[in-house]
Amino acid sequence: MPEYLSVQTICPSSSVKTAIATMLVEVNNRYLISSFFFVYQHFNFTRTRQRCAQFRDEGQFIDVRLKVGEDVLQAHRIVLAAHSDYFCDMFKDGMLEVIELKHEGISPAALRVVIESIYDRNIRIHLHNVFEVLAGADHLKVSTVVQQCCDFLQREFVQDRLDLHNYCLIFAAADRHGLKDLKEEAERKLASIYKDVCQSEEFLSIIEPNQLVSLLSRDDLSALSETFVFVSAMQWIKHKKKERMAFAAKVIGALRLGLVDIRVVIEELNTEEMQRS
Repeated sequence: MPEYLSVQTICPSSSVKTAIATMLVEVNNRYLISSFFFVYQHFNFTRTRQRCAQFRDEGQFIDVRLKVGEDVLQAHRIVLAAHSDYFCDMFKDGMLEVIELKHEGISPAALRVVIESIYDRNIRIHLHNVFEVLAGADHLKVSTVVQQCCDFLQREFVQDRLDLHNYCLIFAAADRHGLKDLKEEAERKLASIYKDVCQSEEFLSIIEPNQLVSLLSRDDLSALSETFVFVSAMQWIKHKKKERMAFAAKVIGALRLGLVDIRVVIEELNTEEMQRS
């Protein structure tokens, strides 16, 4: 909380100083009242959430059950609808006592994490379930859990352990679920180490065409020169030439060919490997 404002003795009139002091007291009081109500509302919200979780644990006021496979989770319609547009839209159509999610592609474990996080906001995700939980939360439109999964991926994968395998996982998940910020962070990090990884066996083997095109299009790609980038792109194409020639035009089109040494272009395209059909 900021320090209270004080009136400096710079006003020639005591009545003016009194008026200013009164105004400042009113401002400070309003700030205190506003802060009090914020804390009070947060306390009430937390207490309400805890009570709902307690009701669920004790089986009280349960009016809906979610079934995935053999697992059945009990819940309250109003709580689910308040946190999920998916459930809100579903419940508008009428009362449903049992909802079977057999064709939704959601695992029992992921559903349990999502539902429990709705009740207590203490999401239980780790390296081995984060993509599964993200998929479930995105399908059920639980934005708070989606955001927590994104924060976890950015912290644990992008910042601490980004390698090519993790990059491909994050890129695919971000692309599938429309997570532009997560995708940008992962791509920016890989772009910064491009020159160190682009000639590795792992890079040549697992990077997908759309991932490579997106990466090569970046202005912040770390490379010795555009010629170096061109050679790395050609190596990627030749590594699985039969299946990748269909994407060669897009990959090469992502480069700044005007900055590539023309002699290297001719040399690469005239190799026996590229000439063979």
